[in-house]
Amino acid sequence: MATAKLSDLPTSDRKIIRAWCMYDWANSAFATSGIVAIFPVYFVFLFKDALGDEAILWGFTFTGSSVWSLAAASSTAIVAITTPILGIIADRIAAKKILLWTYTIVGASCTILTFFSAYTPFAWIWLLITFGIGNIGFAGSLVFYNSFLPHIAPRNLSDEVSSRGFAYGYVGGGLLLLIHLILNLLLSESSYVDLITRFSLASIGVWWFGWALWTFKVLPEPPTINRYPQTLKLTAGQVTKFGFTGIANTLRDITRFREILIYLVAYLLFNDGLQTVMGLAGAFAADTLHIPLAFNMATILIIQFVAAGGAMLFSVLARHTTTKNALYVSLIGWVFIVLFGIALVPLSPADTRNYDYRLEYVEARGNYLVTSAPDLTDSQTDQAWSAKTDNIEKGSILSKKDSARLLTTLEYEQESRYSAVAINGPIGGRQSIGISHPSLLGEGPIDWWPSLIRSKVWAPLSLGIGYQWLLLGLFVGMVMGGSQALARSLFTKISPETRSGEFFSFFGFMSRASSVFGPLLYVFVTGVLDTRSAILSILVIIIAGTLVLRWVNVESGIKTAIAEDIRVRKLEN
Repeated sequence: MATAKLSDLPTSDRKIIRAWCMYDWANSAFATSGIVAIFPVYFVFLFKDALGDEAILWGFTFTGSSVWSLAAASSTAIVAITTPILGIIADRIAAKKILLWTYTIVGASCTILTFFSAYTPFAWIWLLITFGIGNIGFAGSLVFYNSFLPHIAPRNLSDEVSSRGFAYGYVGGGLLLLIHLILNLLLSESSYVDLITRFSLASIGVWWFGWALWTFKVLPEPPTINRYPQTLKLTAGQVTKFGFTGIANTLRDITRFREILIYLVAYLLFNDGLQTVMGLAGAFAADTLHIPLAFNMATILIIQFVAAGGAMLFSVLARHTTTKNALYVSLIGWVFIVLFGIALVPLSPADTRNYDYRLEYVEARGNYLVTSAPDLTDSQTDQAWSAKTDNIEKGSILSKKDSARLLTTLEYEQESRYSAVAINGPIGGRQSIGISHPSLLGEGPIDWWPSLIRSKVWAPLSLGIGYQWLLLGLFVGMVMGGSQALARSLFTKISPETRSGEFFSFFGFMSRASSVFGPLLYVFVTGVLDTRSAILSILVIIIAGTLVLRWVNVESGIKTAIAEDIRVRKLEN
């Protein structure tokens, strides 16, 4: 008789499930504080500091976010290529736990090494390399972490266990992000901002490794069905050859697992879109919307705790409908999120309080007092701007001529992303908005959409870009947990337990492959068109994956998986 709920399981089994969930608690810090909140934003800052807003190579324009996307794609491609071989070997040799441990050490160690970027001559390159290797550890560990799920939970409880794992991850990652946010808020006005940012990145690695020790202490190595005992005595080269042979056999055998094959295609597509959107959110916020780091971290923090509840909510939905239908709902939610995301745009300055530079005429003196000015950073871009404007800051006294020159500079200087207004006096009422000001949409092919939403929604409701970003975050949190947890549990249902390492390595391959093509598409469309068009192109992939998903017969897949387990166990006996 199938177990109806987790509380019906023996105490020892529930202890193992908690230990498994704790690994999500441990490594999710890399995904939240790292990939989404701090890594891309800090990299964009270092890139702009070294190279400016854009760099042209071989006639192609690269931005900070597109270079970051390229690094993410390259590192995940390595995982996608190597893990299928290791997964097949791990099903024959008791190595799932060892491989999980190895990827954890590599990922956590390189994340800690990001701290030393400031002590290198090329800080942005150091960050790119250490992140790339750390991302390999993160992505590789997930493959073998996921392969434990069929061994620790009955099929009818996989939705709940998978959702609980993600809920642990969102809460654990959220708690560390909260610490990072507090540090950032307390010290954002000090000279220690860069030090705190690097400390935050290094602490991700410490958190990941430290909490993972709980998992490794309790979680047992899954049983293996070793039809080839001689593999225990093979050399490393022979084991590798054995792995490649296993892949070839699996590919020849894949037609027997029709539902897995169709599902992997669907997953490749829709996960491509989801991972690209989530992975580039932080860079989009910094690069295009100019969302401050602290505010972005606060939004992501809220997302984490909303997502924990969302993951459990979708598990309830799956229990009352089906896993597949609940996954449909979450994917449709993502379609609306993408359309929502490209509609985000700062409001145009509506009154004098909204301008970066505010120049107020002092009649008694016959000059202008700067009552408001932007807080410029130590980046090369900001310092260059400061030099062009003669180091104008709050409290500066400007003549009529100097005030007019500032307004003209703002209008015609290519790097200008600020606004200014003169109040009263000889040039009273004159206002300027910089060419690169985030409220100026330009002439992109879909800029009509954010312009329409701004005029019909954001402006009437007086919702600035911060509130827009926060509202988007709430919607993301509601569907993110459900889509990730259900995608994993659905694959668990249709996969043979005796070949979990093998099939989850292919699941991981598709997950990593989807994290390659999506970012590359983003890079290409950004270079040819613009950022918003690039994000919209990702929507096509999500919709395609959702449509392919309808061809997956889950019940047939479960029957095939059970039959395969029976066959393999008979061979062993």
